[in-house]
Amino acid sequence: MISFLDSNNTITEHQHGFTRGRSCLTNLLEVFEHWTRSLDEGYGIDVIYLDYRKAFDTVPHHRLIYKLQLLVFQGKLLTWLQSFLTNRLMRVAVNGQYFTWSKVLSGVPHGSVL
Repeated sequence: MISFLDSNNTITEHQHGFTRGRSCLTNLLEVFEHWTRSLDEGYGIDVIYLDYRKAFDTVPHHRLIYKLQLLVFQGKLLTWLQSFLTNRLMRVAVNGQYFTWSKVLSGVPHGSVL
C-alpha cells in the first residue's frame, strides 16, 4: 500500500512516520526549524500537543474504507480490507461469565498489523 501511495504521489510531504525517510524525529526537526525561523523573524509561537497513539482505534471502519476508495484502492486489496475489518464481533468475559456479543465498528483486531 505504501509503495502504491508513494508511486502515485498520494502521501503529502508533511506526512511523517510510516514513510521512508520521514519519521517522528524528522517531523520534530522540521517543526523545530519552522519555530526557530518564526522566532528569528519576531513572531510568537503557541504550540498544542495532541497524543494520537490510539487514534487508529477510534477510526470507524466504514470511514477508513471510504477514504481508501478515495485513494483509488480497488479490487482484491479493497475487498480483503473490507472483509478483514467488517462483520467483526467481540464479547467480554469476567470470572468465567460471558457477556453478549457486540459489533466492532472501529480499531483493528488485537495482535494484527494493518
